[in-house]
Amino acid sequence: MPTAAYTPSLPGLSTTDEVDTVINWGLGVDSTAYLARILTDPSAYGIDLERTAVLYMATGSVL
Repeated sequence: MPTAAYTPSLPGLSTTDEVDTVINWGLGVDSTAYLARILTDPSAYGIDLERTAVLYMATGSVL
C-alpha cells in the first residue's frame, strides 16, 4: 500500500509558498546567534531571505 507524504500545516504558510529555508528560533543563545549570523550576511550561507521563514515558539511562556 503506498503511503502519502506528510505535509505539515503552519499558520501563515501554505504549500504554495516558495519557502526554501525554515529557521527555528527558540530565543536561546544558540538559535539567536545562528539567526543573527544569517541575517548579517545571508548570501554567505546561501540563504535567500525572501524565501525564508523564521518560526518562533515559546513553549513555557504564559500570555
